[in-house]
Amino acid sequence: MDIILIIGSILSFILAIFLLFKKKNNSSSDKVLAFWLFIFTLDFLRSYMLFFKGYMFLLGFGYTLPLLYAPLLYFYIALIIDNRNGFKIRFLWHLIPFVLANIYMYFYIYLKPAEWRITFFEDTSFSSRPILFNFILFIVVLVYPAYIMLIFRLLINHVQKIKKIYSCRDQIDLYWVNYLLVSVSVLWIVSLYSKFVSGYFNSLHYSNATMTIYFFELLIIMIIGYFGFKQGMVLIGLPGTEKDVSGISKYKTSGLNSNDAKSFLPLLLKYMETNKPYLNSQLSISDLAKQLKIPSNHLSQIINEQIGKNFFEFINSYRVEEVKLQISGNKEKRFTLLAIAFDSGFNSKSSFNSIFKKQTGLTPKEYMKGQAA
Repeated sequence: MDIILIIGSILSFILAIFLLFKKKNNSSSDKVLAFWLFIFTLDFLRSYMLFFKGYMFLLGFGYTLPLLYAPLLYFYIALIIDNRNGFKIRFLWHLIPFVLANIYMYFYIYLKPAEWRITFFEDTSFSSRPILFNFILFIVVLVYPAYIMLIFRLLINHVQKIKKIYSCRDQIDLYWVNYLLVSVSVLWIVSLYSKFVSGYFNSLHYSNATMTIYFFELLIIMIIGYFGFKQGMVLIGLPGTEKDVSGISKYKTSGLNSNDAKSFLPLLLKYMETNKPYLNSQLSISDLAKQLKIPSNHLSQIINEQIGKNFFEFINSYRVEEVKLQISGNKEKRFTLLAIAFDSGFNSKSSFNSIFKKQTGLTPKEYMKGQAA
């Protein structure tokens, strides 16, 4: 099992170095991720020296690390989504539990000799330990599910925002973060299970059962390292990102009244039919607004109020109709469905299939078969 700790420490260190010095245009999110990986490096090394080299003075130093790992992961995802102002001071509030826990641990655990710590971690029971120590244990157990929910909420808000601005989500919807959240959830479940099985919560001894946790940590490092190196910023200085306010007051300060929006609608629809801007797979609301020579927030208001759709739905409805038109003219099947999709403005098979089925109730293949019958 020591090989997992060795590989984990080497891999996390190399990935951190690459993020800091090899990735072009590294950002605040890259620096946070690199720091996160460095902490993993130190923890893997600490565990290796503790478990396999017998350096018992290291016992207890990794106890509160989940209180640091979870907020750092949250900072990283938040900075990917919006890095316009860099690292935000308010993020530091998330580190208060980690700081307070370590202040307590410093006086109660870290200053004690190794022999005392061995006795404490191996021979004490849950009922005999201080209430504050058990409270920290409780917080450590709950921190991952709490931050998973926070990150999930960030992703939901992110998807809703990009639908108002972009016509294609494939490069910016952070789908890979779902894999990461699943991995972290599995890590939490495995960690909880292994600690119950090993009797960790009653007697805080370290056993081989807890080594399973490091395997999943290594998996998380591989996922976040690979995608983190590829990932860029996705919401830097986005135009037309007015605050979401429900109700009529949403566009109260836009400068465009409903009558003007209604009068502009025919011009928008005519432009869409004549110029087919939706064929550009990377079309954004600012691109279309420039072509129409109106502010992007005015265009957003027209689409939302007069058509009842967001920008993503509006543009892709034209793309679906374009696909249907090309399918009807492709009786001899000279072009594949994917070629037709790309010609119609889609830029990936997955988004094409999901959007087409959502709008028509049929998969593209089912629709094509129906047209051929």
